[in-house]
Amino acid sequence: MRLTVWNLKGGQGKTVLSLAMAMLKDMYVVTNDVHSPIDEVIGEDRALRMGMRDALPEVPDEIDLIYDFGGYPDARVIEAAKNSSVVFVPIIYESPLEMQVTINAIAEIEKYNPNIVIVLNKAKAGDYERAKEVFDQFEYEYPIAEVKKSTAFSRAIEKKKSLQELVDENPLFSFHYSKPLEQVRSLLKYIS
Repeated sequence: MRLTVWNLKGGQGKTVLSLAMAMLKDMYVVTNDVHSPIDEVIGEDRALRMGMRDALPEVPDEIDLIYDFGGYPDARVIEAAKNSSVVFVPIIYESPLEMQVTINAIAEIEKYNPNIVIVLNKAKAGDYERAKEVFDQFEYEYPIAEVKKSTAFSRAIEKKKSLQELVDENPLFSFHYSKPLEQVRSLLKYIS
């Protein structure tokens, strides 16, 4: 299984989303972000940070992999998108104008892979309706998945544990973290 998490716009929660999925499904992560914490969180044996001149690594098909990419589409991003089952495009809703970079990213991605899922990340009440209204203007029919804002994600990264592990280890976490866990699981359903 190959997934790409990508947006041209920074600060949309790409890495947090990638890590949440990777930790839940024991996936490997490849990133082009030199400041990413992936190797510290999931370990150097499951993470690869590419330099600016590094080619996309050849990874055997039996290894489940997430490409966590930011920035403009270079040959590596395009190759990863083409080889992925799904491209997740995370966005944090701020305003219709702020969404323009994401609209541009989707227009670029769909040239290489039409299997796009928009992830409304760190969603607050009303964000889904507002974002859908903007996407409808561009006649996008891509699914929009919602991942609500939650401390579960930062806690999982801090503890270096999956959301499932957090839910399992403490009954109090089970109440607060079961919804974020369900939302990440629902994203993974788009792959199958």
